[in-house]
Amino acid sequence: MSNNLFPPLRLEHWKETRDTLHKYAQMLGAIREKLSKPQPHWWHISLRVSERGLTTTPILKDKDSLICTFEIILDLNNHKLIIEPNYREQKQIVLTGQSLCALCDETCSLLKDIGVNLTLDDDKFTDGSPCKYDSMAVSDYWKALKEIDRILNKFRSELVGEKSPVQLWPHHFDMSMSWFSGRLVPGKDPDDADSSEEQLMFGFSTGDTTIPDAYFYTLAYPLPEELNGIQMPEGSYWNNEGFQGGVLMYENLLSEDNPEETLLNYFRTVQSIGAELMK
Repeated sequence: MSNNLFPPLRLEHWKETRDTLHKYAQMLGAIREKLSKPQPHWWHISLRVSERGLTTTPILKDKDSLICTFEIILDLNNHKLIIEPNYREQKQIVLTGQSLCALCDETCSLLKDIGVNLTLDDDKFTDGSPCKYDSMAVSDYWKALKEIDRILNKFRSELVGEKSPVQLWPHHFDMSMSWFSGRLVPGKDPDDADSSEEQLMFGFSTGDTTIPDAYFYTLAYPLPEELNGIQMPEGSYWNNEGFQGGVLMYENLLSEDNPEETLLNYFRTVQSIGAELMK
């Protein structure tokens, strides 16, 4: 049995398509990084979930412009890459499983048409191998991602203190948010936000070499010793293989009467205990 809001996402059934989306997302992240000012915690390379798919959010056309922006969207509903300037007509590329190299070349060409000159010279964008793109699998992923983004944002709204946006990381293709305790990590440069701010992280992965199927995770930096071994919510467990953190398998939600509450309870429980340990 599967819940209507959480379709099956067994990685073995769509891994090639997932890897295609991962490559395309990395390209968007690289474009955003190259054209954006650095932000703490690398928030300038991440993507966001919008009503249509994954977006770079608006990027300034050039450093001298304070008005002209463009946004690149992986439209997972209509299976297109969309370049949407606020000063020109929209540009579109139909996603068919074209190679990363071909998509990158066409995207850079369309960006040039709207006055954005960009070259992605990283070797990983020269891959000319055809990709697998199963539109049904993408639609299932998109359906799940929208719901997970909504629940993560609901959880985020409950937290007091500094917290990150809910964002998708192109390098690992996971979606997460962080809550900051407000304390600095002893021995770390206080001016280096990436390494000095104590935090808890809550996220979703489609699967990786450590856990080869979709899962939700909770992580802590630095890891309080007492957090390893806490009583985890029913259906979740503490993982020590590959990384140390809490794990709730996505598949567990498919048979739940109230999957949203199950997921929120998992995040809330770990956050409550972690925050107490970080006082």
